[in-house]
Amino acid sequence: MSTMLKTRGRKPNRIYLPLFLFALALIFHSVSARAEAELKHRIQGETARPQPPLVPVDLRWGPQLFVDDFLIAEQEGLSKTTHSPTRYEGNPILGHEQGTTQPYVTVVRDPETQKFRMWYNRDIGKESCVAYAESEDGKNWTVPNLGIHGEANKLFPISSPFQNGYGVSVLDEGLEACDPNRRFKCVWWGQEKEWPEGDPGLRVAFSPDGLHWTKYESNPVLPDFSELPYFEVDDIRKAYGIGDITDVYWDEFRNRYGVMLKTPAIPSDGYEGGPKARTYIRRLVSTSISNDFVNWLRPWRVILPEEDEGLLEFYGVGGPIARGSLLIGFVRMLHDDLPADPGGEAEGIGYAVLATSRDGIRWERHDDIFLDRAENSDAWDHAMTWIGCCLDVGDEMFIYYGGYKRGHKIEAKTERQLGLATMPLDRFVSRDAEGKGSLRTVQCYLRDGKEKALTLNADASKGSIRVQLRDNHGEVIDGFSFEDCEPITRDGLHIPVRWKSKSLDDLLAATLHLEFEMENASLYGFDVTDR
Repeated sequence: MSTMLKTRGRKPNRIYLPLFLFALALIFHSVSARAEAELKHRIQGETARPQPPLVPVDLRWGPQLFVDDFLIAEQEGLSKTTHSPTRYEGNPILGHEQGTTQPYVTVVRDPETQKFRMWYNRDIGKESCVAYAESEDGKNWTVPNLGIHGEANKLFPISSPFQNGYGVSVLDEGLEACDPNRRFKCVWWGQEKEWPEGDPGLRVAFSPDGLHWTKYESNPVLPDFSELPYFEVDDIRKAYGIGDITDVYWDEFRNRYGVMLKTPAIPSDGYEGGPKARTYIRRLVSTSISNDFVNWLRPWRVILPEEDEGLLEFYGVGGPIARGSLLIGFVRMLHDDLPADPGGEAEGIGYAVLATSRDGIRWERHDDIFLDRAENSDAWDHAMTWIGCCLDVGDEMFIYYGGYKRGHKIEAKTERQLGLATMPLDRFVSRDAEGKGSLRTVQCYLRDGKEKALTLNADASKGSIRVQLRDNHGEVIDGFSFEDCEPITRDGLHIPVRWKSKSLDDLLAATLHLEFEMENASLYGFDVTDR
């Protein structure tokens, strides 16, 4: 369903902050000119839209998806469609009976037992903690009696006597983890000391089994400056201080960790304040990267309001995943200025859109709604659908999300529950031909064609797709023309591409372009895999 307003009507994602950049010249005198110049460079340079590749795309790293335009050199006669996942009929999968109080959740699948393991937020009295559940199929969940800290599924507290902690984002580095005692890694937001000596910020913990955790002795690893009195000084530190929503991921392609962070606006940004944002003014998104999980770069902004309707805010980017060189995240969109139902109280609505990055530095927010709110006003996820986690399970994607029934801040202990939505593997976005269309990729590098096969994630059941290869000079490679290609006329996630007399075995290391000739068909991506 439509979520009652357009996400935005705008040009492709370009971060434009004239008021903020002007304010940098008027920063409080205690901030050094060098620090000011560095921050200005970050905001101007690192939040720009991802650029086309400077070197050929290495086809060893797949799949190659058409979620963004990065891979596309030319296209004609094609439209772009974002595909929403399908809600599981048994939702919610975990509810207030199990203590769910936040939409932040991580699910992994154990490589040995194949059991699904979930970490989520739970409030016990005045204490927030990381809680735990298990499942054999990822759909039906139980809360085991672990006997840890005197609670059935309470792993460790993330709050202090002074302020609640929020978020639970977990990584499992598997059996090949360099340090088995740190196989599982977790981030959250919290503090251990009372103001004015308070130390809120990004905190990390480690575990050998996902159950017994040790908090890092030098927490926080990133500070939170959001509580600085913004009426007294437009303090630039707030622009790169982290907020209380954190989502961590592993970037296999670049061999490093990344984290997406809710972050506040500052007065000189010029935003009208959100109805419930308080000192945050508007909730934005920043990011940071790390090579070791404890030393993180100072965050920089990546997702901000542009030509959007209303008082749009962002509750971080949930569950980022790496698909080849492409990073995909799920932006938690928030409109506290809108009601869940026409004419109702403006208690806030939320939904999810996609965000992508090709370097982990610059992120692009996409327009189309990916997971919308449920239409039925009695539905448990009628007001909010915020994604926390996404993982591939065979030929499916399992997407776990938090749902709110009536609004953003209503009945947190009874109306915030967790659900599941599924979709076919990697079918986030398609390029569609109604009639005839074509697409040519940027330069790609095939290191060695021996024992390799080109496969398509495509639906050509009502038409056809053919593929040809061109060399670096634009010439069609002998034996790999459209005429040589056997037409693809079916629907599949891994459809092999075959030419009449040649195969990839006949190609040595080469730089080439792939061309797709489509008729009444949809193309999601392609891959070069071992046969």
